[in-house]
Formats: sequence, C-alpha cells, structure tokens
Amino acid sequence: MTLVQRAMAEAVLLGAVGGLISVQIVVRRLPFFTMAMTHATFPGVVLAALTGADLYLGGGLFGVLVVLGVVMLSRRPGQETGSAIGIMLSAGFALGVVLMSARDGFSKDLAAYTVGQILTVSDGDLVAVAVAGIMVLLLLAVAGKELTFRAFDPGGFAAAGYRAAALDIVLLLAVEAVIVVAVPAVGTILAVAILVAPAATAGLWTRRLPVMTVIAVAVGSASGVAGVLASVRYDVAAGGAITLATGVAFALSFGAVTARRALAGRRSGTGMPGPAMPQPSAYGRSDQVMPRR
Repeated sequence: MTLVQRAMAEAVLLGAVGGLISVQIVVRRLPFFTMAMTHATFPGVVLAALTGADLYLGGGLFGVLVVLGVVMLSRRPGQETGSAIGIMLSAGFALGVVLMSARDGFSKDLAAYTVGQILTVSDGDLVAVAVAGIMVLLLLAVAGKELTFRAFDPGGFAAAGYRAAALDIVLLLAVEAVIVVAVPAVGTILAVAILVAPAATAGLWTRRLPVMTVIAVAVGSASGVAGVLASVRYDVAAGGAITLATGVAFALSFGAVTARRALAGRRSGTGMPGPAMPQPSAYGRSDQVMPRR
C-alpha cells in the first residue's frame, strides 16, 4: 500500500473503533474523563520514546496506572471525581512535558505524538488498531447489556449483584486501549475528538443505542477519511484536519436537527422535540464519573 492508502485504512479503522467506544463514553458522560486519560497517557508515550521501548507498551502501561489511580481516588469518601480527574490530567501531562524537556533537541521529534502523523503509520499500527477494535467488539458482545444497565440504572445494577467496579475498570481499560492505538494517527491531545464526537453527533439524530452506534461508526470513519483527504489536498496537519472534520460533522448535524425541529414546530403550531441523547441516571453527573457503590 502507498502512504496515502495506508493512512486511509488507518482512518477508517480508527474512526470505526472510536465510534464504537464513543457511544459508551457519551452515554456514561465520560468525555472529560476521556480527555484526562488522553493527556495523562502522554508521559508513558514520552518514556517509551526516550528509552526506545514500544510506544504501545509504554502508553498502555502508564494508561493502566492512570485508570487505577483515578478509580482509587474517586472512590474515596468525600473525594469529588472531578477533582481527581483534574489532578490526573494536569499532573500527567506536566510529567510528560518535564520528561520531554529533559532531553535537548527531543521536543521537535516528539511533537508528532501530541498531534499525530497518520501519513506515516505502519502496517503494525494498522494491526494495533484492528486488535483494539476486536477487544472493543468482544467487550460489547460479552457485556453490552451490563454496560447499558450500569449506565442507566446504577442502583438496580448494584442491587442485582453485579460488580460495578470491575465493569467500570474493564470499560476504562478499553477506552485507554483505543487512546493508545490512536496516538500515531492523531496524537494524545487530539485523540479525544474521535472518542467523543462520533457518538455526540449520532445522539442528535436518534435515541436508540444500536442506531446511534451505527451512525457513530459511520461518522468516525467518514471524518477520518475527510481529514486525510484534506491533509493531502491542502498540505495541512492530518490530525488537526481529522479533528476539524469531526467538529464539522457535529456542527452540521446540530444545525440540521435544530432546523428540522423548528420547521416541525411551525407546521404543528407547537414545539416538537426531536431525537435526543439517551439520558443515563444520576450516574452521569459530572461528580459521579466513578461513583462509589
């Protein structure tokens, strides 16, 4: 494959995988937590690059520590989850910056890991994204009903005897896996776009989770392809172009849905609510990202 063909394949795969996991992120209202994970994974990527270790290994191991650290902090009595996430975000990214600055001349080389270089991905990167996608598919196939139950009725989930903490950790590790494999393509900073925007866009059109998932996968893949095409055509940063494409998709969808609702309201003489994001229970509040049982 040529560089552009490989980049296209990476964009489609990563967009599809990001779309799949983004539905769980959005219905659980975890966008801020996901942003924290992308930033806090940065030190692992830096350490891997500095020591010559595998990028996925370094980012993955550090990501596991981040997940476990936030879970432990957020489950302590009297500890607000938002504070825990903020601490992990700032401290993690700051550590990466300090490590990066410790080596002269290395900042420029490592810049690719913050915003990505999808046009330079290898066959190994494609395999890594495919493996992460299989992991996400297996998670949804095995625990999809439990994940939905947990999102919309955490009290009932606990009363039914399920282990909430274990399921939360598994989901967050799956999110972290997608973040790590997205680094070569869109970097640690921009990865949050492909992990949130597809489902946020899909949620404007439908309340049904299966339909939302299909739309999210389509939006993620299409945004990736559009970003690569824009990068090749106009010689701009591919990671930024992909991120902008996801933002444009959301903005256009929001405008279309808003216009449709307004038109329907004028025709009927009363407001007519359009499709809206499925709303989880209190679990989704910003101070209950990782609630205690």
